[in-house]
Amino acid sequence: MAAAVQTTATTLEGQLFEVANRVQLAELSQPADARPNNVQVALDPEGGTVSITFSAPASFTIGAAGQLVATPVAYLP
Repeated sequence: MAAAVQTTATTLEGQLFEVANRVQLAELSQPADARPNNVQVALDPEGGTVSITFSAPASFTIGAAGQLVATPVAYLP
């Protein structure tokens, strides 16, 4: 299980950006032949935006009330 991420940003948006960068670095630390690419961070300095795309493997079950329950599955050591 990955260690908790300490962020320094004071806004939720800033914290999301920090966490996305940490996940991307964790992916890049994996061997190239088995490296996942579940997070992408794109910067647009001209537009003043950051786009973050993240896909997490998940398992799905049906809850007691009949609702679909998605549980993310760890994919990084």
